[in-house]
Amino acid sequence: MTLTTKAEGQRVQWVQEMRADGVPVTYSMLRIMMLESFIDLGLKEDEFRAGWHWVDGFKRRHGLSLRARTRIGQQTPDDGLDRYDIDVIYNADQTAVKSEYLPTKTLNKKGENTVWVKCGGKTKDRMTDMLLADNTGTKHTLFLVLRTPKSKIKAVIQENLTMQQGFGKRLWGSVEPCKIRTVL
Repeated sequence: MTLTTKAEGQRVQWVQEMRADGVPVTYSMLRIMMLESFIDLGLKEDEFRAGWHWVDGFKRRHGLSLRARTRIGQQTPDDGLDRYDIDVIYNADQTAVKSEYLPTKTLNKKGENTVWVKCGGKTKDRMTDMLLADNTGTKHTLFLVLRTPKSKIKAVIQENLTMQQGFGKRLWGSVEPCKIRTVL
């Protein structure tokens, strides 16, 4: 059995409303909504046969297509800069940098439980590079954040948090000059 033109039209309107609000609509969501319409018409759930072929027909009938997302996030109000007296907007990006790039899978004989891969022993060592730019087009100097072991001494932990923004003494020696050079 198929849905009435009116029921299909209601679901097309639902899709349009969801998309107008920026909510993604998947095949599964559409099929669930169609099943709901089917049940609302007094039809039995086990008679519902809206497979992928039906979804393709629905898209074709109503001029819809499954599209990849091209933008993600929230749109900020245009007057926010004036209202809060903001001159410069910064954007920071963290990117993990590993010293050793090893694949997670390798070809091996069937049935072997342990698979050895030679490495330099640095698989968990990493650093983070911080990229910073602003709305004037200025790209600020890249700086690296290195991973160091955390202290287990409560007084040292407290000092790191209050005096050094969470960085240990060794790392703070590198971070502090960057902080001084970068006026935010």
